[in-house]
Amino acid sequence: MVPQRPAKVALSQAEKPAPIIIPALSEDDEEIIQSVVQGKTPSYSLESKLGDCLRAASIRKEALQRITGKSLEGLPLEGFDYESILGQCCEMPVGYVQIPVGIAGPLLLDGREYSVPMATTEGCLVASTNRGCKAIFVSGGA
Repeated sequence: MVPQRPAKVALSQAEKPAPIIIPALSEDDEEIIQSVVQGKTPSYSLESKLGDCLRAASIRKEALQRITGKSLEGLPLEGFDYESILGQCCEMPVGYVQIPVGIAGPLLLDGREYSVPMATTEGCLVASTNRGCKAIFVSGGA
């Protein structure tokens, strides 16, 4: 069994993106954060209350850090379209992660060839799936 290793982003110092400066919290944001921390405002209601998904995620993230006493500094917030997931696939976001995407295939299915994108940090998963795709392909497809 291969020991698991944490995924690392392979960027040299010169390739690292410039840090994003998040502006200081406004007085309004500070009031909302305090309301969430005190349990007066439910975290899930921020998007509808504010009408701004990025601001809601930012406020939720700060409230969570204060409630737990744990830093989420390494979790990116900027650079993601939170509007695109509203009511879709992730409730109460506080950031996002980047996951490497590999391609397995071709997968021969119903007479058509498909490339299979796979987002994973699991070692050998794409290679293993690729071997399965090859077995299906050489046997005439599925």
